[in-house]
Amino acid sequence: MSRPELSQAGPCAVDSGSFRDRDGRVYRLDGRIVRGLSAGALADFENLRSKKFYVRCLEQGQLVGSEPLAPERVPLLPQERDRWAGFLEHEAVPVVTYPYEWTFGMLRDAALLQLDLVEAAILENMTLKDATPYNIQFRNGRPVFIDIPSFETLQAGAPWAGYRQFCELFLFPLMLQAYKGIPFQPLLRGRIDGIGVQAAARLFGLRDRLRPGVLSHVWLQAKLDRRFSGTRQDVRTDLRAAGFNKELILANVRKLRRLVAKLAWEGDDSEWGAYEAFHNYSETDHLLKEAFVDECVAASDAGLVWDIGCNTGQFSRIAARHARQVLAMDLDHFAVERLYRAIREEGQGNILTLVQNVADPSPNWGWRNCERSDLGTRARPDLILCLALIHHVVISANIPLDEFVDWLASLADQLVIEFVSRADDKVKILLRNKQDKYSDYSLERLEAALGRHFVVRRQQTLQSGNRHLYWCART
Repeated sequence: MSRPELSQAGPCAVDSGSFRDRDGRVYRLDGRIVRGLSAGALADFENLRSKKFYVRCLEQGQLVGSEPLAPERVPLLPQERDRWAGFLEHEAVPVVTYPYEWTFGMLRDAALLQLDLVEAAILENMTLKDATPYNIQFRNGRPVFIDIPSFETLQAGAPWAGYRQFCELFLFPLMLQAYKGIPFQPLLRGRIDGIGVQAAARLFGLRDRLRPGVLSHVWLQAKLDRRFSGTRQDVRTDLRAAGFNKELILANVRKLRRLVAKLAWEGDDSEWGAYEAFHNYSETDHLLKEAFVDECVAASDAGLVWDIGCNTGQFSRIAARHARQVLAMDLDHFAVERLYRAIREEGQGNILTLVQNVADPSPNWGWRNCERSDLGTRARPDLILCLALIHHVVISANIPLDEFVDWLASLADQLVIEFVSRADDKVKILLRNKQDKYSDYSLERLEAALGRHFVVRRQQTLQSGNRHLYWCART
């Protein structure tokens, strides 16, 4: 990496989510990622660099690039710098996302990458000491492993230490979604360490034991957990004495990979599943809307665009023609899943899909409410697309219109928003079985709310007369 000197940009900030591994710590500086390493972790990294699989995985884009840094180049206070035997600088990913924001396909692809890396490492006498999806991010539509110091030298007779973590954060969520249709995102957001083995055993019934993987990875593991929990028995020592070896780990990892690769989820019927075929725009209005969005994003010079309520991603794709990165998000899991599958196959690298409910967005949480940060902190947008969404937010989610606009303005300096009038069939459907207490839902109220934060640069009413488009910029 040929980069400017870190010391010229001021002190590094400690990453608040990097504390669980005592052998290292992550620091951030102006979008650059530096990691301090203990003597043992530094030795493991030097060993890793000599391995063929490491070079191969770097070339295939499965690992972030990492280069040693001389300690004197790292702008830390001496007492902090002296904690570490050495430092690495890692390639930064465009946007950090979390597994409770991913689709089924994203979590499965991340799980397969994790297992592929474990297998490759073990074949060259290394291993991964943990197995958390938080060590994986998405770059160019594909998963990439970012926690390079997780690789360590494989000790003779030692089991795969990350097996249980893999089950709780990858396997159990995927099986619950695939076998029972239970969304995994709320479960992963509810417990930072994933779905515990005892909880998983209760979620799968007796009949589920006939499904692949449930008996061995859920029921049997839960039984062993109850048996050995609280005992003084040293399982690792017992395994070593019994002749446990890396061939047994490889057999388990390969079996897990076959299981994960076969897990499938095709979703339920969703409102947006056939959006492009059944939306209630005339062809003329649809073309007008496409042109409006295309021209506004092009003129905005926005680097990062959020498309909230992206549906099938039609307007995310338009934004991606001009923006460096587009976050395409919707609470409809299957609509986002379909978009993820499409962009993965097409190689559309600058669209990142997320399952996200704007009325209940990802919060700050974890240890001290700092371990995982909200999406706005991780990826502050330059422009937000809010198309055919405001009626859902105000009428379905009961968010006051003024507060919704205030929230949008707190995030971005530019906004493209569509107002759907009460005369539109979509709004009539939302109000059909509700008492209409939404006096704030009006075009005049929207324009007043926008005026408190923005200047309207461009405005267009579609030919139907029921839909109004605005491009706004910070005053």
